[in-house]
Amino acid sequence: MAKTHKSKHNKKRNTAFLYEVLIQDITRSVVSGDQSRKKVALGICKEFFSKGTILNAEKELYASLTECSGLEDHTVEKVLAEAKKEYAALDKKEIFNMQTKMINKVNKELSPGVFNNFVSNYKNLATIAQILSQDLPVKQRVILESSFVESTSLISESANTILEPTDNLVYKTFVKNYNKKYEDRLLEEQKEVITRYATSFSDNGLSLKIYLNEEFGRLRGVLEKSLQHEIIKEDENMLLKTHEVLDILGSFGKAPGFDEDIIIQILEIQNLAKEMIS
Repeated sequence: MAKTHKSKHNKKRNTAFLYEVLIQDITRSVVSGDQSRKKVALGICKEFFSKGTILNAEKELYASLTECSGLEDHTVEKVLAEAKKEYAALDKKEIFNMQTKMINKVNKELSPGVFNNFVSNYKNLATIAQILSQDLPVKQRVILESSFVESTSLISESANTILEPTDNLVYKTFVKNYNKKYEDRLLEEQKEVITRYATSFSDNGLSLKIYLNEEFGRLRGVLEKSLQHEIIKEDENMLLKTHEVLDILGSFGKAPGFDEDIIIQILEIQNLAKEMIS
């Protein structure tokens, strides 16, 4: 019994954890400019987490629960019940086999160290795994589910940092733990852009496009306001450069897609906007 209980907390058998550490590796590769590693990691992520794969289906159930933060108790309970129902219908043997295949591929093509990446909410992902598996005795299961409902509904009233949507987890500890040289350079909005870019394969870039449309508007507002600053109005070169950046932003809005070169330019413009605000 003890052995079975321990297996439930095996992080390599927690699909949401596998997704998070792989996304962290993709994002790290994007930031460091390691094109070869990014290509390999992205290929693995696409293979195992694209729409229609069983691991993606399971990951989405984890996400549905982590996204319950701040909802009313009865709503969380309904989502929980539906998630358990959908999880019960998944082929557990296929999940296990695909996890094994992915783990082996990561070990061989990237490195076993990928699984040492720190995931800030792993404890919550482990709890969700226990809830979905339904392997605990009835009493323990009821207590665990009640605790989950209570803590989830209280999150928005306190720190709102314990459970978060899966796709927003990538950068919480990434810079601190794996890219010290970027720790003081990356802005929150830059982290958001890189994270959405790294995961854009999952929805054909829709989430990235939606975010960038809003971000372009914000950046345009900051740059246009800066044109009224005396230091820029009195410097012909700075005035010209600011207008050039505005033109570049306008061209991005018409772009059919966003490659890595454009992403890098966006990060640079975000830095510029930050300096103008400061």
